[in-house]
Amino acid sequence: MRPMLGALALLVATVATAAAAETDPMATAAMQTQPPDKERSPWQFEVAPYVWISGAAGTFDVHGRSTSFDIGPGNVIELLFEGNALAGAGFFSARYERFFGFVDAFGAYLKDSVDAKVPTRFCCVSLTAVQRVRPVVIDVGVGYQLGEWTLPKRLRPVSLDAYVGMRYTHFGIDLAAGVGAGNFQRQVAASDEFNWADPLIGLRGEIPVFDRLSLGYRGDIGGFGVSSDLIWGVEGDLRYWPKWSPLSSAQTWLGLGWRIVAFDRSFHGANSVDMRLSGPTAGVGFLF
Repeated sequence: MRPMLGALALLVATVATAAAAETDPMATAAMQTQPPDKERSPWQFEVAPYVWISGAAGTFDVHGRSTSFDIGPGNVIELLFEGNALAGAGFFSARYERFFGFVDAFGAYLKDSVDAKVPTRFCCVSLTAVQRVRPVVIDVGVGYQLGEWTLPKRLRPVSLDAYVGMRYTHFGIDLAAGVGAGNFQRQVAASDEFNWADPLIGLRGEIPVFDRLSLGYRGDIGGFGVSSDLIWGVEGDLRYWPKWSPLSSAQTWLGLGWRIVAFDRSFHGANSVDMRLSGPTAGVGFLF
């Protein structure tokens, strides 16, 4: 009986204290002078290393002669497991309130070779060919957040950004071919590099799908005859925001998506290239 009476007395005392605090101006002032929660910093940074398994399709025109090619992401994966491909990419963004800047860089190395023997009536002819390609695509931009809207029961808000920037593209190509028949051997090698930069404008943002799942999107267009006749890009990825993060001061997301970058460029003379890079992406991002 005594424990029950003691608990009842403690409950009555707690309620009486709370009621007194509501009516006592000094207690109310003390509660109001408690330090507020730490304000959100106007600065925000995002770092996201990712992998882009990009295939390539398009047409080359060289001195009036046209050739088409189509290398899918599956071919790139085969070269990767054979040790003849290497690729990496990374995204960095810095934002101050509504203004932001970003850098998105991708680089790869691809090697493909052919080694064949062709029997003839007189001897066996051997044919060899090795091709090395080094594509690099770097986007740099600055922009402004047009809006951000919070949805109920959603961890991430709806956001929409506009940006202007530049896309730098580099292609390095090395070709080596050989033919042999008996004591006759002939080797031919050639290499070249192409570099150009184009202005671009675009939109990007994020849409929450579920509480911890969102859709990131980005699209841009450019060229406008400055360097290329036309360039454009589209990408989207599903991002999962886990509760746990390896960095205590950052929010972490895991993403899977698809990216396409295309350009149509005419070089000096009768040379031109119309190419589209396309393939899946996978990455991890840290938001500070």
